[in-house]
Amino acid sequence: MSRPLKALAYRVWLTFVHIYVLLMTAIFSTWSIMLFLFDSSGRATHFYGAQPWARVLLWGCRVKAELEGMENLPSPDRTEPLVLVCNHTSMFDILALLARLPVDFKFVVKAELGKVPLWGYAMKKAGYIFVQRGSGGQAGVLMRQAVERIKGGSAVLFFAEGTRSADGRLGEFKRGAFVLASQAGADVLPIAIEGAASVLAPKSFQIHPGHITVRVLPVVDDPAVKKSSRKLMAEVHQVLSDSLEHERLAA
Repeated sequence: MSRPLKALAYRVWLTFVHIYVLLMTAIFSTWSIMLFLFDSSGRATHFYGAQPWARVLLWGCRVKAELEGMENLPSPDRTEPLVLVCNHTSMFDILALLARLPVDFKFVVKAELGKVPLWGYAMKKAGYIFVQRGSGGQAGVLMRQAVERIKGGSAVLFFAEGTRSADGRLGEFKRGAFVLASQAGADVLPIAIEGAASVLAPKSFQIHPGHITVRVLPVVDDPAVKKSSRKLMAEVHQVLSDSLEHERLAA
């Protein structure tokens, strides 16, 4: 097939994919809101709404997501508080995490996502935590909401860089996740995500079929480290950075 024909075929495919994503998001958002009527904890919405939505979108976009490090996942009957910390390069990070991570967790996401029609409302019903960028006054509110989610049996997930990485490398962390973990005495589970930026780059709408790896790393539970949010942040950053760099050199 000639290059112009390939380009045309891709544009046609991409148009259908965008329509498919919007349609599936509307359907599953409605379904998730209905599930909340029967389970106000948001757990059913997570496992029977958000998770199948993510899997359907990955399938439609011809993206394969796989989970590594199953041995590092917390026990299903775990009751201790847990904070998940991930790197962030693409919106497809969210889909890969929802589709493959067998843990009831709540995202900490930017407030703008809560304004998306239907989807934003479904996210609120699922118990996700919305934070306004640059609003230091929200720290206390965010902390109370996160503690409530943890006490309710959910893990709280942070993209600790605060935004998507422009070059794929791990950026500096914001302290919020680690202040919460330190104050709550929570363990921190680092999760490295690779390949998502190749599927959908930041500030782009061009989706490309590909492969995403969600790698669960050993939990950081050293009491001496957990006492200090700064030490905890430095430890988790190092663990994630080492994992991502190792895979980059091996590729």
